[in-house]
Amino acid sequence: MLGGVLCVFVAYPLLAPLLWATVLGVVARPLHRWVERRVRSPSIAAALVVGAVALLVAVPFAFVVVQLLQELADAAARLQSGEASRALQGVLERQPWLATLIEWMGRRIDLEMVVGQWSGGAAKLMQRLLAGSIAGAAGWLIMFFVLFFFLRDRVRVLTAVERFLPLTRGETQEVFEVAGDTIHATVWGTLAVGLVQGTLGGLVFWWLDLPAPLLWGAVMALLSVLPVLGAAIVWIPAAAYFALQGQWPDALFLAAFGTIVIGLIDNLIYPLIVKDRLHLHAVPVFVSIIGGLIVFGASGIVLGPLLLAVTDALVKIWRRRLGLQEGGRTTAGARPAGEGDQSGRASAIESTTTR
Repeated sequence: MLGGVLCVFVAYPLLAPLLWATVLGVVARPLHRWVERRVRSPSIAAALVVGAVALLVAVPFAFVVVQLLQELADAAARLQSGEASRALQGVLERQPWLATLIEWMGRRIDLEMVVGQWSGGAAKLMQRLLAGSIAGAAGWLIMFFVLFFFLRDRVRVLTAVERFLPLTRGETQEVFEVAGDTIHATVWGTLAVGLVQGTLGGLVFWWLDLPAPLLWGAVMALLSVLPVLGAAIVWIPAAAYFALQGQWPDALFLAAFGTIVIGLIDNLIYPLIVKDRLHLHAVPVFVSIIGGLIVFGASGIVLGPLLLAVTDALVKIWRRRLGLQEGGRTTAGARPAGEGDQSGRASAIESTTTR
């Protein structure tokens, strides 16, 4: 028991890459099965799939990072050239109340001290970002490393998990199916919502002649995974920008479009995708996502609903066992966990993971 706790303690710092390797392994299983039929070597097949997954994941992420850095560089250049100051002066001329507010704040707040604190905070933030980028790169390498072995040795891995669980073969298959369905529902539902929200957001930014619509559409797609706010983190400041410029029709249109269209997309698309796989009420799922994000960070998007679904499945198994014990009956064909030959386990696991 102590050894198991220590193993969990040692592996916890690598929770995120291990989790995402598992998620990508489940999602990429159809592609891996297709490659396996055409490539005899399991190692080569797994390496090809890992390479394809790396391209699909890394290229969009790299595009967003490069574009954001370019936007930051352009903003710094505008500040140095005085363009930003002239734009701010124009806003203050069109919105006298804003100048009054700034003057009122200036009398009560030491702006130089605040700017100095922000400058120091920005320097510390850059240091943390640099350290985080190094740790993030290491995490990505670990994720793809684990993904390779998960794909190549999937049956051995799942057999080891089955032996560890104190469940019968049928109960283990049930847990595997629930976990697989939850991962598929969460990943594909989130991707679909993000793609639609990002596309619509980018199109409306382009229609309103806002800068970098492709970039901000991609950012909205990434932020769409956050419940409640999501893409609103991008379009609300854009609507405020129009309002400060005195362009009220554009501001109202963007606010209405963001609230009614972009904001409600997840309520329409997500249930259509997950309804046949994620058999849970919307409220527990919402709580699991929020709690997962708070406790586990970005990994909580998947880990929160996954823990909820697996716990729900285990509770159902426990209730069935209590019912059997109370009635004094046993399930026909049920065997204790760990019983059964290796080939039977492999075929059972393979049928579960290829759903």
